[in-house]
Amino acid sequence: MLPDVQVRAPEIRMPISRAGVSNVRKLLRIRSGAGREVILSATFECYVDLPSFQKGTHMSRNLEAINEVIEEVSSKPAHSLEELCGKIVLRVLERHGYASMSEVSMESTLMLPRRSPAGRQVQDFVRLFASARAERGGGVRTRIGAELRGIIATRRGGQGCIQQVTVRAEVESEGVEGVRIEELIEVLESSVGARAHSSLTSGEEAEVLHGVCASPASPVEVVEAVLGGIAGRFSELPDSALVTARCTSTEPLLNLRTTVTSGQSLGSLRRKPAIR
Repeated sequence: MLPDVQVRAPEIRMPISRAGVSNVRKLLRIRSGAGREVILSATFECYVDLPSFQKGTHMSRNLEAINEVIEEVSSKPAHSLEELCGKIVLRVLERHGYASMSEVSMESTLMLPRRSPAGRQVQDFVRLFASARAERGGGVRTRIGAELRGIIATRRGGQGCIQQVTVRAEVESEGVEGVRIEELIEVLESSVGARAHSSLTSGEEAEVLHGVCASPASPVEVVEAVLGGIAGRFSELPDSALVTARCTSTEPLLNLRTTVTSGQSLGSLRRKPAIR
C-alpha cells in the first residue's frame, strides 16, 4: 500500500491560505419566495486553509461534504443558496480538524419566464452567485448576488447614445439571512433603462429604444439606483450587511469598457436622505 504523504510533516513549514477543489458541478433544488421549486445547475469551489504542520489536504472530503449536504436537501428543497453554502462550509470544517477556515462559492444561471413588449412569452437569463465562509470558533458569513444585462441611454454633447451594460449586486452578511433573490433581480431590472431581451421584433425593438431614450441614465446613476433599491427593499437585513453594486458598460465608439463600483453598509445607505 502506498503511504499517505498528505499526513506527513512538510519539509518546508509554511501555512497555505487556500487549498481545495473547483469546477464541481451539481444539480440543486431551491424553493423560491413564490413557493415554486427551481432547478439549478451550479458550479462549486470549496477550500480550506492548511497549517504549517500539514503537508496536504484530503480533497475528497470537500467533495463528500458537498455531496452530503446536497443529498440532505434533495428530499426537500433548500430555502436559499446562502443556507446551502452555509451548511457546506460547516460540514467541511468538521471533516478537516486541522483547518481554521473553510469557504465555498457557487455560480449558476437562472432562467426567468418573461413577456416581450408585445406580450410574447420569452426566456431571460440571470447569473447567480453565492458563497459562505466559516472560521473555527466563529460564525458563518454568507454572500448572495445576481447579474444581468441591460441597456441604458446616455447624453453626450447633446446627443443620445445607447449603451449595453452588465449590472451586478451582492449582499454580504453574518449568518444565513436568506435574501429574496427574486426581489434582488427586480432591483437590478428597475435600475436600467430596459433589460436585454433574448429576442425582439422590429416593432418591439423600436418601443424598447423609445422607452430607454425617454429616461437616460449614466452607469453611476445605475449603481446608485441599485444601492437605493436594496436599502429600500430589504428592511429585515441588519445595518452591518454589506452591499456592493457594479455597472460595466460597453463604449459604442471606443474599444473599451467602463466600470463603476460602490460598496457600502446597509446602515450607511439607510442614513442617506435619498438615493436615486
